[in-house]
Amino acid sequence: MIKLSVWVAGFLLAISCTPLYAGKSAAEFPKYIINIEYKDSTLFINLSFKAKKAETDQNNFFLFNPCIFLNEALLDETPLTYRRSNDTLYYESPGLNETTLFMRYEIPCSAKGYRNIVSACGDSIFTYPALFDTSQLFCERFHKWYPVLYDNFSNYEVNITVPNTHKVFAYYTETDCLEADGKITFSYHCFDEDFPFFITPTSIFQQHTVIRHNNTNYEFCFLPRPRRLVAVTDNKPVFISDKKQIDSLLNASIYRSIAAVEWYTANLWKQEIKTLRFIETGILGLAAGLGSFILMDRMLMNMEAIDNYALSHEISHLWLGIHTEYLAKGKFFMGESIPEYVNLLYYESWAGTEAFNKAINDKVQLKLFEVPFYTVTFEQVINQRKGNPQADEIIYHKGVAFVHEFRKMIGHEKLLKIIRDTYSVPAHFVTLTDFENKIKANDCWNAYLKLYEMNL
Repeated sequence: MIKLSVWVAGFLLAISCTPLYAGKSAAEFPKYIINIEYKDSTLFINLSFKAKKAETDQNNFFLFNPCIFLNEALLDETPLTYRRSNDTLYYESPGLNETTLFMRYEIPCSAKGYRNIVSACGDSIFTYPALFDTSQLFCERFHKWYPVLYDNFSNYEVNITVPNTHKVFAYYTETDCLEADGKITFSYHCFDEDFPFFITPTSIFQQHTVIRHNNTNYEFCFLPRPRRLVAVTDNKPVFISDKKQIDSLLNASIYRSIAAVEWYTANLWKQEIKTLRFIETGILGLAAGLGSFILMDRMLMNMEAIDNYALSHEISHLWLGIHTEYLAKGKFFMGESIPEYVNLLYYESWAGTEAFNKAINDKVQLKLFEVPFYTVTFEQVINQRKGNPQADEIIYHKGVAFVHEFRKMIGHEKLLKIIRDTYSVPAHFVTLTDFENKIKANDCWNAYLKLYEMNL
């Protein structure tokens, strides 16, 4: 998973909140009511969850970050009996058709708080529930900052209270925004599989750029940096500090991003995007496409002028790879490998065939520290999960190489048709099985099977 601006409390965020419930009423969905307050570098969270037993296969467990300690937990107003194993919280259910869970806990978002929590947890291999630096923080379901039901749409009612010096950005438009006593409360109501959010001070950004193009407002907000990286030569970074050069670099990111949206719209399908915001964050390693906004860390924003398609990969997630079954085979092939290949098709559209072929060859002939990366089978790619040191290389490089081989066999237009048919279904978690069914429907199954005979 993926930036923003105009610090007016009542300003609406981006894409309209289109219901994803497809024939169901709101009452039929698991329901989260989450109240969050950010103060003293800590998230204070009160959460209730209500669900019917038949709504999910995860009847008696949640995925929940092991670094979170519960101050209070109730099940149907009685103390919750539970046990924890790694990132899973198992609880004893009374066997009712409907249960209500209440939790109260805190997530420290300071270096000191982080050290104390991690020390108390031991040498945990799990990601901390919030990503943060000295002034910004980010939460999404992959960090399991709340009790997560994977592969389930849910009804979210969320209130996030922050100091009036801060701003909250979330996947959907806020339904209300109230300011009182030096605080601002942002309220949200939406149906989706997750509720990611980003909190940032409003004062840390330089003056943003707003561009209206084809009925979409694009807002760009960058961190003020006296120098920016433009190249790596002989393994040494090359920086620029001249303001005109920096402005030129940022303008390249701006107009390349707008062009990417136009290309995805023309080659995939049209989406109504009223406002799309791009926020540069100081949280290193953070990049996410989140519906109404795009988050990119300062390193990737700098490198955009070099590799030309890091930012547009996150933009691709507005179309591809958001709703993919987390627990299913092929999750990251469907969620990252295919979107990255489509991103490279966009890259080819403006950089040319020679640049595209070089990018593909770099992925096929991948090297780590000047040592050739080992070859893998297609079966390894579709079974690959994140978590081991080589996961990203297999997902973002080898997986892309296999998609390219498939395109060579069936052609550019047929591949895009299969991708459109697979991903454009509303209110649906996309799976590898969906992709394979569309391959069969387009008479490309024999070509697909040949991928299993390759090592790339």
